[in-house]
Amino acid sequence: MTAENYLFVGSNFPVLSEKLPDNTLGGVSIDIARIICSRLGHTPTFELYPWARAQALVKVGKADVLLVPFKTLEREKWMDYSEIPFFQDESFFFIRHGSDITWDGTLASIGNLHIGKVRGWSLGKKFEEKISDMTIDYAPNIDLCFFKLIAGRVDLVPTQKREAYKAFQRLGLQREEYPVEILPALSVNYCYYGFSQKRQAELKPFKSAFDKALKQMKATGEIDQIIKTYIQSN
Repeated sequence: MTAENYLFVGSNFPVLSEKLPDNTLGGVSIDIARIICSRLGHTPTFELYPWARAQALVKVGKADVLLVPFKTLEREKWMDYSEIPFFQDESFFFIRHGSDITWDGTLASIGNLHIGKVRGWSLGKKFEEKISDMTIDYAPNIDLCFFKLIAGRVDLVPTQKREAYKAFQRLGLQREEYPVEILPALSVNYCYYGFSQKRQAELKPFKSAFDKALKQMKATGEIDQIIKTYIQSN
């Protein structure tokens, strides 16, 4: 395989793909892809955009690989997923500190409540299948969702802990003011790499080699070590 340049795009997701304090890009997905491309003799370029734009770039073939997408039936129409995921991501419902809201693990139990959700984010098959039965207040980012939660404009915000705690810090909340997650978990999702079907012919050899290297990194525990580095630093 000849050396090539590949464009990976994603969005700013804590732990997974983000701008680091030194203004470089890092995170679990970027570090793994950087290592694999180096071993295969390729040059990766990483760019972060709003999530909708990152997906659009891959969908139309202007970028090669989408970082960290969950699997959905809609996305499978325009992306070829890596053979294995590299990260397990749990989502929870967050409520205001001091709220007495509970849920029993069924979406019917919170069906009459207002839910703040980031537009374009997937929260798993169970949630997406029932979304038309729920009252959703969409926002362009997770910070605004939590602002509305604290202000009493929504009752619940579904997201991952890694996203939530970064948002609390950006909002300047004291720890005793943090919204809290309620059990059980809403969903367990898995993060993949998504290869553009628009560039399927050009990407096929690269994807095959990438998948093989990804599985090797998983088997040796190298991916777990990368994850541990970021989890411990957050």
